[in-house]
Amino acid sequence: MQHAVRSRGGFGRMVVAMLLAVAGAVAVVACRDDESDRLRLAINPWPGYEFLYLARDLGFMAEEGLDVLFVERPDLGSVRAAFEAGEADAMTVTLTEVLQACDTSDRCPRVVLAADYSDGADLLMAVPPVKQPTDLRGRRIGVEPGSVSSFLVSRALESAGLSFADVTLVDLPQAKMAAALEAGRVDAVATYPPVALDLARGGRLRTVFTSADIPGEVVDVVAVDADWLERQPEKAEALVRAWDRAVAWWRDNHDEAVRRMAEREGVSPAEMEQALALMKILRSAEQRFLFAADGPLERALTRHDLLLRRAGLLAGPDRTAEVITDRYLQMALNGKGGGADTR
Repeated sequence: MQHAVRSRGGFGRMVVAMLLAVAGAVAVVACRDDESDRLRLAINPWPGYEFLYLARDLGFMAEEGLDVLFVERPDLGSVRAAFEAGEADAMTVTLTEVLQACDTSDRCPRVVLAADYSDGADLLMAVPPVKQPTDLRGRRIGVEPGSVSSFLVSRALESAGLSFADVTLVDLPQAKMAAALEAGRVDAVATYPPVALDLARGGRLRTVFTSADIPGEVVDVVAVDADWLERQPEKAEALVRAWDRAVAWWRDNHDEAVRRMAEREGVSPAEMEQALALMKILRSAEQRFLFAADGPLERALTRHDLLLRRAGLLAGPDRTAEVITDRYLQMALNGKGGGADTR
């Protein structure tokens, strides 16, 4: 028998080689499957999104069977650009970026989770003598391209009976706003933490208008590619559950959670507390009212669409009826891996 095995050594080596090749192919396929299961999430600095980092760092995402790759970008405009370019399957944005993605790309995402709604955290800040929206006529306003900043400015101008025709908008990333104000290139900026916290430290700027003046209209959401959701609805459910666990952990371990989030955002714990106080952070059961038919999200989305079209920032067909779904909230609340889409 041993002689027979030796005499077929060449064949044996061939069989081994074939088995190794097959094993390699299986490994490649498995690797691709793992990658297809991964959720690539485009995200930018914002206190409300820190709960997603908590969910990852505390192991809640992994425990829910969710593999998330955080695709970090400096601001909302570049988050949307990453999503539209196919570099991410999901994005943390506002309703403005959701509508613009539907309008300017072939990817129209679905809002599956409301991270928070801003209650004063989004601000229009200006140098003296500008004190109120009526003083903005003829001024240069720094606005982050392709973001909710345009919506905030539009609402501020509308409150004063003004329009974009009465001001000069200057495309300005968040990271360059302080320098532009210091150099006198702009008179006001539409901003949000952590940049807004840096700007406030100087004591020179005045707050002209905030999201608290338009309650419920500036909502920060997690929006996911529709095709990805069709393939893996249970992953979106897992994301909601991980989010809920992170918010619960923050409430039960407040000081430690704030310390962790402040360190990541590059601000002090006191500043982080200040920023979080200007937004409403909700677990899935608490945010269902936002997703109700003709509820706050739907009304805000309609207003965003109207004002963006009026400003010439949307040109395609109305997609507002497509983007909001409470399916994944319900799946998480029911504790099931399925559930009908009621919207």
